[in-house]
Amino acid sequence: MLNQQSQQAIRQAIRRAVDTVSGIAHAGEFRNHLLALLVVKYLSAQEISRLSSLSVSSTKGDTPAFEVLLGAAQNATIGAQIDETLTELEHKYPELQGVFQDIRFESAALGNAEQRPRALAHLLRCFETPELDFRGDFEQAHAAVAFACDVLIQDMAVISGRRGLDFFTPPAVSALIARLMQPKPGESVCDPCCGSGNLLLTCSTAACVPTGAACQLYGQEKNGSTWAMAKMSMLLHGHAMAHMALGDTLQDPKLLLDGRLRTFDVVVSSPPFGVKAWGQERAAQDAYGRYRYGIPPRAAADYAFLSHMVAAMKPDTGRMAAAVSLGVLFRGGAEQAIREQLLREGLIDAVIALPPNLYTHTGLPVALLVLKRQKTDEQVLFIDASRDCEHGKTQNSLRDTDVARIEATYRARQSIAGFAQLVPLKEILHNGCTLSVARYVEALEETQPVDAVALRAERAALKAELAELEAKLEAMLPESNHD
Repeated sequence: MLNQQSQQAIRQAIRRAVDTVSGIAHAGEFRNHLLALLVVKYLSAQEISRLSSLSVSSTKGDTPAFEVLLGAAQNATIGAQIDETLTELEHKYPELQGVFQDIRFESAALGNAEQRPRALAHLLRCFETPELDFRGDFEQAHAAVAFACDVLIQDMAVISGRRGLDFFTPPAVSALIARLMQPKPGESVCDPCCGSGNLLLTCSTAACVPTGAACQLYGQEKNGSTWAMAKMSMLLHGHAMAHMALGDTLQDPKLLLDGRLRTFDVVVSSPPFGVKAWGQERAAQDAYGRYRYGIPPRAAADYAFLSHMVAAMKPDTGRMAAAVSLGVLFRGGAEQAIREQLLREGLIDAVIALPPNLYTHTGLPVALLVLKRQKTDEQVLFIDASRDCEHGKTQNSLRDTDVARIEATYRARQSIAGFAQLVPLKEILHNGCTLSVARYVEALEETQPVDAVALRAERAALKAELAELEAKLEAMLPESNHD
């Protein structure tokens, strides 16, 4: 584990690199360039450690890549040299194949022919700091580079804002999902809309805590740039062999086994909101049987993603959690029909309303839908955590205490006045299959303590004012009568 001082030092080093890019371009558009340099620095450090363990001194032929680039930092062709280095790394490390193909340092987007070499030299020096030295003790180096990767991706999500779309699940939301799912070491975990992969990594970390054994990680991502980010993040977190597929999950699922949809112990995701053209016209002929509960509407892919996730759960240990917009819980038509089928099959385990403005790309409130293959009751637990958060200027966040309270309530599976309600399936069906948390959890009215002394004083003041007004009125009456 890194101490607070080390974490702060790494955070400052990464932000210096981000500031360097921000001076010449919009940093959010060059997040993968920064990640690529972090990968080069890390792999070079590992190469140095390997040579040291073999008592081999570096020669020109085996000088690690980052050291070569640093030595050439003043060259006018440094951008092209970095690009060549990335190509070489793709050939050397099969798990990086295709990751760097859209990353170009010899690009006018990073400045003109005079600006670019200076900026890139400065950027390389930002990574040549003691805080980003990943040599030596393996565990410490692994923790340091993983933390640096997390800081970089999180900062890029904030900088990108709505431009960054939805590649990043807030850490506290990821932690909550991981704690609800409780993945076990060695279990398979899938995110069909994995973005940067941080939700998958959080789940695996949760499984590692008691034993040190990780999960098997699988993800698919439609956006090529985001997929590359996920691949680099997996490498930097020690999951180089995680299976990260590139493609459209709904129209071209890649996570297959013997021609069928692969199933997993845990399926988690924050699917993109508001997807319209998702392939509804071909859903009725879906080769993987994902829409047996019904065909979602053409202009809303929410239940298409949910249907895929349900189909990807193992029949025995399968469980899933998905972050959804609140409309998913109560909209009618085809979506209501699908909800009814999920309810009647006893799959829906819990619905958790979260506060608004948790995500960088939307201020809308979200809810977590939790489903399980092997439920033991015919009830659904509704939790209203929509008011429990730390309010920020631009973004709210769940505190550790908020996450712990939600998890404890989910585990206890009991009603708590104003916070949670365990509702029989029959009641939900009677209510038109609405899963709106506000329908079942009645918010407690906040009552202010009564200050009797202040109330008496206020009453006395009002009585005195009334007496004064009555005296003035009495004095005016005779004149009125005389007129």
